Amino acid sequence: MKSALNVGIKLLVSAGLLYYLLLRSDLDAVTDVFAQTAFSFFWVAVLCFVASNALGAFQWFLLLGAQDLRVSFRQAVVFYWIGVFFNNVLLGNIGGDAMRIYDVRRVTGQISAGVAATVMDRFIGLFSTCTLALLTFLLVAEVRPAGLVAVLLPVWGGLVILLAMGLSRRAGSFLERQTARVLPVRLADTISSLRRSIVVYRHRPKLLLSVWAVSLSVQFCRILVYWYAGLAVGLSAGLVYFIAFQPVAAVIAALPISIGGLGVRENVLVGLFHQVGTSDDAIIAMSLLGYSAGIVASLLGGLPFVIRKVERPDSQDANPESDTK
Repeated sequence: MKSALNVGIKLLVSAGLLYYLLLRSDLDAVTDVFAQTAFSFFWVAVLCFVASNALGAFQWFLLLGAQDLRVSFRQAVVFYWIGVFFNNVLLGNIGGDAMRIYDVRRVTGQISAGVAATVMDRFIGLFSTCTLALLTFLLVAEVRPAGLVAVLLPVWGGLVILLAMGLSRRAGSFLERQTARVLPVRLADTISSLRRSIVVYRHRPKLLLSVWAVSLSVQFCRILVYWYAGLAVGLSAGLVYFIAFQPVAAVIAALPISIGGLGVRENVLVGLFHQVGTSDDAIIAMSLLGYSAGIVASLLGGLPFVIRKVERPDSQDANPESDTK
């Protein structure tokens, strides 16, 4: 009941924000923009999202490997794509991550290590997005980003602090002691186990740098999705604006207040592109088309979800430990 209510509220937020945006715009003009869509560019946008998913699966696979989890690359790709399908096609924001963790648990018998890899995957993705958003504002001098920087900079700084705490044995031990005092024993033990799994990355700086490089590539592919969606609807804004604006929209749309950021993303992009004289109608069409490209690409995860057969690696023990990290 609570889950259904949560989804219902998010649907109302998305619908309300889109309705508000369309009220301020010319619905007929938006429809005309869609009618002139160049679908060749739309399919390129879909391929860019597919590429981002492939790179994202590789990023997650590297993080799983650091946890000594016996998950093959093929399995990682399948599990990742199913997770994207759950996140983008089915209602809800964390269902895909839960599915990824569940599938890793089915294959390896481990929980906290899979959670740690997935948390780091999400964390690094958000960190990369914030970094791109902050750096690329230097490329668009005509935009006044003070308000957005005032929001993003604390978020970026907070992520740095969280990473330092997660990788620090001293800070982690302090956190464990505090949670043990105020939380139920089982929950405190779960947090302690997760922290120990995350600390593993402390000894893999080269891996973290490699993962971050892959993550930046993932985010750039997501930017290209919206750039090509813009080309599909005849948007003339240069790629540099998409590099500067789309990460900001992605960070704000990641707030768990809507369905897949729908409505939030469109309002943010309209506000940002409006500063460079771009038509609101074209931006609305571009954003919705980019979102649609992501949905189409994510449908590829539906097929393996239906027909998948989770197989243990040949070398996997018959009775893996339930949680060894």
